[in-house]
Amino acid sequence: MNAVETDYLGVVTDGRVTIHSNTIDEINVATQGVTVSAIRSLAKELNWDANILATSIGTTTRTLERYSKDRKRLSAKLSENALEIARISSQGIAYFGDVKRWNEWLNTPNIQFANQEPKSVIHTIRGRELIKRVIMGLEYGFTA
Repeated sequence: MNAVETDYLGVVTDGRVTIHSNTIDEINVATQGVTVSAIRSLAKELNWDANILATSIGTTTRTLERYSKDRKRLSAKLSENALEIARISSQGIAYFGDVKRWNEWLNTPNIQFANQEPKSVIHTIRGRELIKRVIMGLEYGFTA
């Protein structure tokens, strides 16, 4: 699927917010927490294994399994991180054209990331900001 077909915010929130929702709705969803099943759906849509997505939102697969077993929603912090991953993935996929090329870029060492893979910094706020900034630069004609 490509960015036109998939609303990644809708995936990670079970449809409670979309790319067209307002910020307050996103804050409310993050505060209420997203479900582990929604995290798994996002991982599937992005072709990421569960461990990569868990690490990207700042947790482990074991913790996700515990949340799932207890039928609990994720904490506000983890939920907010998941929303950010969905949003940044939407931006990346829109620029690169599809999930495959987005993942290739995320997994390719890049001078903008001190010759590390962009995915290696996606678990931090500043790393996600840098990824967004680099993608915006690419949109305006700067090279990767």
